[in-house]
Amino acid sequence: MDGIPRQPLILGRKGDKTVAYTADGMPDESAPEGLALCCPPVPEELEPPKTERYIGLCKAAFRPYMGGEEDFFLLHGASDFRALRAAVLALTDLTGKTLIAEIQAGEEGRMPDGTDVAAAVGVLQRIGVSTLIVAADTPVQLSDALDRLAPYARISVGARLPLQWLREQIPLAGAEAFLPLPEEDETDFRAAASGWTGYRMADRDHDDVILAPDGRNAHFIAPTVDISEEIVCDHRLYERLLEAEDEEAAVLRLVLEDEEGIQDLEDDLYMLARPVCLCAGTPELLEKALRAFYGLAVYDGTWELEPEILKYFEQKYGLICL
Repeated sequence: MDGIPRQPLILGRKGDKTVAYTADGMPDESAPEGLALCCPPVPEELEPPKTERYIGLCKAAFRPYMGGEEDFFLLHGASDFRALRAAVLALTDLTGKTLIAEIQAGEEGRMPDGTDVAAAVGVLQRIGVSTLIVAADTPVQLSDALDRLAPYARISVGARLPLQWLREQIPLAGAEAFLPLPEEDETDFRAAASGWTGYRMADRDHDDVILAPDGRNAHFIAPTVDISEEIVCDHRLYERLLEAEDEEAAVLRLVLEDEEGIQDLEDDLYMLARPVCLCAGTPELLEKALRAFYGLAVYDGTWELEPEILKYFEQKYGLICL
């Protein structure tokens, strides 16, 4: 489908606020207002549990901006996907307001840290993000990234881009929102967005399978997927994950026996190349594991959870219940 079916949403500036309005000029008094929050840098020396400590840093940075009348928050500037996901958790700990997240796309539909943009949208849309904004250094990278992620997006997708790319009718799959570059005139940008006809409908894909990212890569599993035997998260996790490379099971079952296993899991997350089923003896320990694991964990019912706890884990951490 060519052309855009409706006026795109523009996220612009209004003093120190970020304001959302349509390209044809929604009245200021009715435009939702929010705040752009820059993710704090990740310290080089971060004591374990690293993810939880970074979430704490994000909360400290974001807390002064809570309690206002903003309609939404726009998260940007994360050093990598793992940091962005932790920042989202920090905000959902602090507020129930609408969240918009921005990622940077590079070559072949991957972020600079190597994260597949399809994996990124798969995680973010299940943990509270309502709109994903994609930026890139070149129009080809931006188009490729939206082509890659749009078929799996169940939330709004947009782009931060130069107005010249809009004037050149850059093709963007599923794009519903635009952000101008900070140095560009918003009136000119709005005019360029109003005349943009590069919208492409995103074909839905893989609706018969489940998107279960390992944190960096997108994986697709069936509801009846095979899950491995238990792999204990301890000081030998690295060796066990190497041994598991020969397993045929599509999902790895990782078991947390104590809090020390959280650190072992964090240390060896880079070894994961398959979806993960996380198991723990208590809901409290499982929640700590879910906060550390930056993909989407699978739950198959083997380690029984109360329905209300299971629902909470689904909503907060995107837990996939088979």
